[in-house]
Amino acid sequence: MKVITVPLSYTNCYLIQAAQGWILVDAGRQSMARSFRRQLDRLDIDPQDIKLIIITHAHFDHVGSLAQIKSMCASPVLAHPREASIIEAGEVVIPPGTNLLGNMVSWLGRHSTRILGFAKTKVEITVDQEYDLTPFGVAGIIIPTPGHTPGSLSVLLEDGQAIVGDLAMNFSRRTNFPIFAEQPAQIASSWELLINKGATVFYPAHGRRLPISDLRGIKESGSV
Repeated sequence: MKVITVPLSYTNCYLIQAAQGWILVDAGRQSMARSFRRQLDRLDIDPQDIKLIIITHAHFDHVGSLAQIKSMCASPVLAHPREASIIEAGEVVIPPGTNLLGNMVSWLGRHSTRILGFAKTKVEITVDQEYDLTPFGVAGIIIPTPGHTPGSLSVLLEDGQAIVGDLAMNFSRRTNFPIFAEQPAQIASSWELLINKGATVFYPAHGRRLPISDLRGIKESGSV
């Protein structure tokens, strides 16, 4: 199945080709709507052909431009109920770090919430269990994968491609464990869940695609 990376600043969003149209996963930080539209134009994709927007979790760099992109596409938004409440309140949540770098960036974020704000956005579909994407023309499912946040979701396609938000990151040679996590003890379990269900490659929001054979953890994540 065709998956296209759409970089919006430092966050990778993804387009999944459907039988008729596309599904978008995540919406980048604030002020990215124009960049998104330019990338759609280069791909020759009409915004109205995006039939669903899936939000992996409600941190500002994944939902900052959601309101503008949703208006552009006129499509419903799907998120976990816990994340939906954050999106609809326009709440900026800064997660704790899992290492020194994460702790430093988290500290900066907690002191910058005014400039990280985003518009409140209605979430039409809430999902807290496996959800079939066949009605949207995609052979795949949405799976709750807590760890980075309690309400994180991943998209697992039938061919093994998994779009995982911040459940894993890929910019370090040492580890793919996320530098932020509200429930770090659950990261390994969510990795294992996806792998056991057939995931062969992770598409993270930060960093390049990650084959499961290259997945690297640290002691907090146990063995995968």
